Amino acid sequence: MLRLIGVDYGYFHGDERVNEAAKVLTGQIIPGQLFYPPFFNYLNAVAFGALFVFGLMRDWWDGAADFRAQYFNDPTVFYITARMVTAAISALMAPLFFLIARRLQLDLARATLIALLALLFPLAVFMAHIAKGDTGLATGMIACFWALLARLQTGRPLRWDIVLGLCVALTLSFKQSAIFVLFPLAIGLFVLLARAEGMKGAVLSLLRAILVIAVLWPALNIGLILDFGNFLDYQRIQAVMSVQPGEGGPLAGLPVLAARAAEVIFGLNPVMAAITLLTPVLLLRPGCGLPQKGALWVIWLSLAIGTVATAILTGPRQPEHLWIANFAGFLLLGGLVLADLSRASQTIPRAAGRVILAAALAFSVLGTGEVLKQARAETIQQAVGNYIRDHFADRKIVTSMPLTLPQEKAAQQIELQRTARLARKYRVELPQMAEERLIRQSAPDAIHYINMPGVMFGLESVDENDQDYEVKAHAWPLQHEEWQLDYWLSRGFSIFVVRDFDYYAHEAEPQIRRQFFQTLESACAAGPRFPPSKPLFLEREVRVFDCAAQQ
Repeated sequence: MLRLIGVDYGYFHGDERVNEAAKVLTGQIIPGQLFYPPFFNYLNAVAFGALFVFGLMRDWWDGAADFRAQYFNDPTVFYITARMVTAAISALMAPLFFLIARRLQLDLARATLIALLALLFPLAVFMAHIAKGDTGLATGMIACFWALLARLQTGRPLRWDIVLGLCVALTLSFKQSAIFVLFPLAIGLFVLLARAEGMKGAVLSLLRAILVIAVLWPALNIGLILDFGNFLDYQRIQAVMSVQPGEGGPLAGLPVLAARAAEVIFGLNPVMAAITLLTPVLLLRPGCGLPQKGALWVIWLSLAIGTVATAILTGPRQPEHLWIANFAGFLLLGGLVLADLSRASQTIPRAAGRVILAAALAFSVLGTGEVLKQARAETIQQAVGNYIRDHFADRKIVTSMPLTLPQEKAAQQIELQRTARLARKYRVELPQMAEERLIRQSAPDAIHYINMPGVMFGLESVDENDQDYEVKAHAWPLQHEEWQLDYWLSRGFSIFVVRDFDYYAHEAEPQIRRQFFQTLESACAAGPRFPPSKPLFLEREVRVFDCAAQQ
């Protein structure tokens, strides 16, 4: 229930591919965008099927046609359903922490405290509010650690080889980046099994797990298999978006990682970040009572290798969702060594373990409290919309703030013509647009606004005429002509609603976009500012500029 508080926080996150899940219900199992495996889409589609049945029983709709109409009229219930799926997956992290603690012979009280670390993990609580696969990746990774420990302790290797293969297949189905941790983990497990059971037993165990993965993963991601070439094309785009060398060289991402790890909400918190570095030392201390130290070392090393490799590849640009799986793993290990330290025979280490564990939980409570507070806060969307409607209803508007105001048909046509023009420019076939998306007639109170042209995170600096990847629909490079004020003024647009102005005007790349926003500030009349009430959920200060005097 904790992760469901504020699940309808007022915005649709751009990474929530609810449309792809809805298309599965129509038989379209190949996603329009193949950045990630489609398993999460299928999972949400099953939830939408359950939603349909539930809605029929509650008289929310009369049949499939009404259900479809609801999606296009107001998709909020679909987003909430997908977020509930995400929250349920996230909630599994706590019992997995508990099971691992018990398997490592911690008593009930200490195992419960370990589970509380997962329950109150602020980053996990935050990401549970966004329907994307990172949460499944994190929970799946913890499940892999649980299955690995069980496999090393069992007298029935076949069963746990199958379970481990299942956990790996599910984890890779949420996000393929799991391989950065799972590959070194597999090597470490093989070494441990070879030492315990001999080379033959280790090879057989590995082959059984691989067989399970080879059967399950394609079945769970059949849309990817059917369009594998397109998946590879999207991975090239993903490489451009994600692999950022940075100005500080290949190690530029490591200081950013260190700072991120110490954050209370988007990191581990300062206490657990420090314990993460000390985990190997605490495992080696003479009084450590945890069994399977070799396995715990393998898990820590795998997480460390995967984390450092990812930081080197991504450079200083590290979005909050990037580390949820890695940090969840480190949180588990840190909690285990602290719980073990809290039962040490010596007074000082025992007291230190208890105090540090209590401090870590206190940070978690504070961080989770802030996440839930912001999730429940009122958005500024309504206030911005009211201001636009009251002052600029007869003007042409460009906005980077999502508006809920009815849009004029002519404004939508401008957006559609732009998309078609870019599709021709890059020789891209556009996905079919649902008829319900088209505005056939403007509402009486419709406003002539268009959404400010955007660019996918990581593609900002790609030259529009010189890409080293095959451009896909809506993964266009930034178009230089659109970042000249005269371009918009000549087309009758004179009102600009800008979200997060200071960042885009003074920090964000590329320079041409910074100059555009700086020109707005110097040449146009500044209107009111709307401070954010929920910045964790990508709400930023909104500023309004009136450039009519420049026309």
